[in-house]
Amino acid sequence: MGTMRRPKPFTILFVGMLTVLLALLVVSPSTVRVRGADHREAPLISEDPAADIPDVFAFLNPNDPTKVVFALDVNPFAVPGVRSSYSFSNDVLYQIKIDNTGNAEESLVIQARFEGYESFRDPRCATAPGGQFVTVLGPARPRKTGAVNDELRGAPVVTGCTNQVITGPGIRVFAGLRDDPFVTDPAQLNRILGGAEQVFRQMTSPILGPLDGRPVVAVPSGPRSGFDTFGGFNVSALVVEVPRSAVQGSRNRVGTYLGNNTTIGFWGTTSRQKNFHRNDDDDDNKGSAPFVQIQRMGQTLVKTVFIPVTQRDRYNASVPAHDLADLNNPNKFSLPPGAPGFSRFIPDALTTSGTPGDAGNTIAARADLLTAIGVATLPNGAPLLPGLAALPSTSRDLIRHVIFPDVLRIDLAIAPPGDLVVAANGLQNGRRLDDDVTDILLRLARQLADVNFPPGIPGGNGAPRPGALNCTVLPNCPDRRVLAVLQGTDFIENTDADVANLANSGQDRPLLHDFPFFAEPHPLPGNTTPAPGTVGYPSTPNDPT
Repeated sequence: MGTMRRPKPFTILFVGMLTVLLALLVVSPSTVRVRGADHREAPLISEDPAADIPDVFAFLNPNDPTKVVFALDVNPFAVPGVRSSYSFSNDVLYQIKIDNTGNAEESLVIQARFEGYESFRDPRCATAPGGQFVTVLGPARPRKTGAVNDELRGAPVVTGCTNQVITGPGIRVFAGLRDDPFVTDPAQLNRILGGAEQVFRQMTSPILGPLDGRPVVAVPSGPRSGFDTFGGFNVSALVVEVPRSAVQGSRNRVGTYLGNNTTIGFWGTTSRQKNFHRNDDDDDNKGSAPFVQIQRMGQTLVKTVFIPVTQRDRYNASVPAHDLADLNNPNKFSLPPGAPGFSRFIPDALTTSGTPGDAGNTIAARADLLTAIGVATLPNGAPLLPGLAALPSTSRDLIRHVIFPDVLRIDLAIAPPGDLVVAANGLQNGRRLDDDVTDILLRLARQLADVNFPPGIPGGNGAPRPGALNCTVLPNCPDRRVLAVLQGTDFIENTDADVANLANSGQDRPLLHDFPFFAEPHPLPGNTTPAPGTVGYPSTPNDPT
């Protein structure tokens, strides 16, 4: 993370992608089980911040690769000026779910429950910052799998107060306020999707002409145009470190998304008890009722980019094992909104051979088109990902297999610092706090997603394809997500020199070198520590637009 590892050149990081994707494609679609930061991404969860998971993380401890660190955070957009108002909920079951067999169902779970909060401190934490008492159980086999769960019994337990590191046999836990590690520019993304602007950074294309976007401005670190919308905000982070041997699978299941017995799947969930509602003061409603899932979180930005807003509450209540339920339905693009499965919301992939009526609509042709538009080099766009043009794929379901089931996958045999390995396990291998997850998705999508372009442009010949994104009008595509990925970056890094480095997202606070790794929370505005002078808010440069 940050200075903790020395990222390898991207050509090295990309080596694992081709072999893994090829392995996925030689398995029949009926047997493949290959498989987002989501701050207030769905209508219901936006009203329940203590249960709203913006991000989840999984990575090997860079100081001790025999340990794996899992993390989830809640309370997005926690304002430093009112720090005492952000706590974990006493009524929510927080879970880290781990699949080490490859069936997209939890084999193991880590559960956390909380008592007390800032204005009503638990007596055991009367003098501790935050005032909450946390109980963490697991990792252990769940009593019940799926979207309805029970609390663990008889599992390993560690307890202690929030905002400090607590330990137990083979486990370390931290729960408390931290800087939000997610770095991206959703403000500009919303402008693009809403039609106010066309790209992240204004430019003139030799093919498309002038494109509206943010101007380049001078800041102390150098010219930049991106604005970190999450800069200056905190989150409530739950971080758990366990021995790698405690979660690693013992066997490989052929025909699934796991390529070996060292790869595990991981996702986070929050649940409330059935028939018990938030702000309900009647404790009699709780009893021993099961916990019903209200949100899940796996790969970054999947919900935000691909799942329609009207479907996100249903998505949050579903389970990863059902994500591909509609994959083989020939009529999947015309299924009713509530139909099982979500693969129909993911675009088709380009193929290297093309299909009848799609002359030249290949990965290589797309790379040539991006180069001609002028977005394959700085300052107008990020470099193209090497190796994609040679991908011998003829499966239009390639992107669906990479994204679904929607779990983070991590190969526990790949030690830092070379453990990013973009697209070797889903969008990336695990997720570290400083990974540039936005650019990873943007670059893969712009080179792999099928697009219906106007005639004369690769992908513009023949009848419209229902699995392709609609950009039949240039430069203002009807599906404006095409414009959002066009430059392959949101230019959020401190300088353009960092754009090519996908292991550096441009954090607004320095990440810690040891557990819990999250950066310290933003202090109360006006504090004179850690540096003299008034602490500004937010801590990133002002929005240049």
